[in-house]
Amino acid sequence: MNRFVIYGKLPGLNDYTRANRGNKYLANKMKQDIQKTICKYIAFGVSMKDLEKVDRYPIGLKIKWYEPNNRRDIDNITFGTKFILDSMVCMGIIEDDSRKYVDSIEHIVFTNKNNPRIEVEINEPMCTD
Repeated sequence: MNRFVIYGKLPGLNDYTRANRGNKYLANKMKQDIQKTICKYIAFGVSMKDLEKVDRYPIGLKIKWYEPNNRRDIDNITFGTKFILDSMVCMGIIEDDSRKYVDSIEHIVFTNKNNPRIEVEINEPMCTD
């Protein structure tokens, strides 16, 4: 199975919007810091042989979000997909994050107070047509 796990939670859309409004450089720094963290988890997944470079496209993603509580809306939580996809491209796991390469994303949100995390599973195409 081609997958990796990000431990903790990612900032949501509201956090990113606040950063954008506060200082024009703050949102960019936030994005860079988030991607740096995600890249470490991707590298760990590769080192554990749970994750490898995709060679057949388009792929689908299944992302399971385990939030520490029920406070954030699903659309706020799943905004983190942007950072995940950009990190996967940066690390060479996927070639690009356009629809030619990623044609579906399934989100499922759970609550897990003791182990918040994001599980990202890459589903490669069923056929090569």
